[in-house]
Parts: sequence; C-alpha cells; structure tokens
Amino acid sequence: MKRLHAVMLLGPLLLSGCGGTKEAPSARDDAQWDQAMTAGQDSFDLGRYSVAITQYRKAADLALMRDDGKAAAEAGYNLAVAQLAADQPADAVRTVQAARQAARVRGEEMHAAFDLVEAAADYRLKQYPQSVALAEQAMGASEAALASRAAFVAGLSASEGGDSAALQKANAYLQGMKPPLSRSMQADKAEIAARVLLASDPTQAAQLAQNAADLRRDDASYRDMSRALALAATATDRAGDHQKAATLWARAAQSAAIQANAAGKVDAATVAHGALAKGGTRTAETDAEQWARLAGGISLHPFETDTK
Repeated sequence: MKRLHAVMLLGPLLLSGCGGTKEAPSARDDAQWDQAMTAGQDSFDLGRYSVAITQYRKAADLALMRDDGKAAAEAGYNLAVAQLAADQPADAVRTVQAARQAARVRGEEMHAAFDLVEAAADYRLKQYPQSVALAEQAMGASEAALASRAAFVAGLSASEGGDSAALQKANAYLQGMKPPLSRSMQADKAEIAARVLLASDPTQAAQLAQNAADLRRDDASYRDMSRALALAATATDRAGDHQKAATLWARAAQSAAIQANAAGKVDAATVAHGALAKGGTRTAETDAEQWARLAGGISLHPFETDTK
C-alpha cells in the first residue's frame, strides 16, 4: 500500500505492509534494496538530498538488476522527488521519464505519481503549459492527497502561465475538498484562491496569501512559505499599501536567501557517503534576489559578519 507524504511540493512514497497474500519475492525483499530505500527516506527527511539521491539511485539500480518493475518505479519516483527537492528539476524530469520506461516494459504503471512529480519539475523549469497538462491528468488520481497536490501544482503553473481557465479549474477542485484538511491542504487551498482573486480583490487575496504563509510556517514548509509571502506582497502592492508590500517582500527574500545558503552547504553525512554534489540553490537564490529588489534593496544575510 502506498501513501503520499507531502514535503515541499511532494514527497517520497512510503511503503507499508498490506497484509493478505504474501507477494512473490522481489527487490523489496532484498536487504540491500530495503536498506537503500530506508536510508534515502531518512536522508530526505533530514534535508540531506544529495545522500537521498545516492541511495534512491542505488535502490533503482538494484530493482533493475532484479527485473522488478514495481520496485524500480517506486525507487525512480523517490529519486525524482529528491532531485526536485535538491532544486535539480531537469534531472528530475529525466529520472521520471526513465522510471516510466523501466516500469512500462515490466508491466507496471504509476501514471498519477509520475505525472505529479514531472508537473512539479516542469513548474520549476517554467514550462507552464506542460506542467498544467500533466498536473490535470494527476488530478484524476484515486488518492485524495495526490490528486489535491496535483490541483495545487496545476493552479501554480496556470497562474504563472496566464491560463485563467486552468487556474479556475484547479481552484474549483481545491475549494471543493471536504474537511478535515491537513495544514498543507488548507494552505494550498488558500494560496490558489488568492491567485484567483489577485486581479479582482487584491485586499482579500493578500489576506488569503498571508494565511497560506502562516500555515506553511507551522508546517515547516519554508520554500512554500516564502512564495506565499511574496504573493501577499504582490497583492498588498496592488491594493495600494506599498510600504507593507515592501516589508512582505523583504521577509520572503530573507527566508529564501537563508534556505539557499543552507542548501548549498555540504553536510557531514553527505561527505561520509562520498557524494560531494550540493543540492542546487539557483531557484531559491533567484527568488531571493528578485524579492529583495522589489523590497527596495535589503540585506539578505543580516546576521552574517565579515571575518576576513
């Protein structure tokens, strides 16, 4: 049985026993495969994405060696998610495409999960029409958590790409979700509603975006929080309160800058695994710089001191 753990835009697939008839031996019964998947999950949860990438790639290779399509699909999906979290969206797209092929030739399919992670990667790459198309396909998933996250990605891409019809469709889906809703789902719902109202009612849009940012903070989803703060700034600026908008952009910029700085450091665990590649920080750095300019110019790292 699979369940989707939402981290950032999405998270790795967590495996649990389903009971019933015992499955045939496969890579999931291989101690090395299980160890790699567990190590990947643990590293992902700690934000050590380079380590997670190494471990999930190892698990995917072990699955291919065993000719296990289901295990290859799961490891490939997780690898793509880890690459996306490390701000490597182009690598994530290539991984998803390879995982689709590996699963397909072995009679396995993961349409919705693959569509969602590829849509999220395309959003990062600013391929908005392609992202919307893939996300809308994933909105038909039977898993509510996956389908609602797909609606959120579709709404983000539609908003950035100027596709009002797709934005309205995503918003209708999210507004129709029945409680109880997780903090992440509540934030998704508020943020997309804010984007719908941005042109017609910027004051209400600003309030919804701020609510989304608060929920993201409580969920420790800081990348999404920064984006929501920047959206609140845009709405506030359109509503005429330019000083408050500058303050919100400053907050978004400093958060994004610190995230980029932290992601760019090689942690001890990464060194121990022999993988020195850092998680990509280009997107967070670019966002921070843009929002800092909109704020009128601020220090992105005010607590750092020059020790030279």
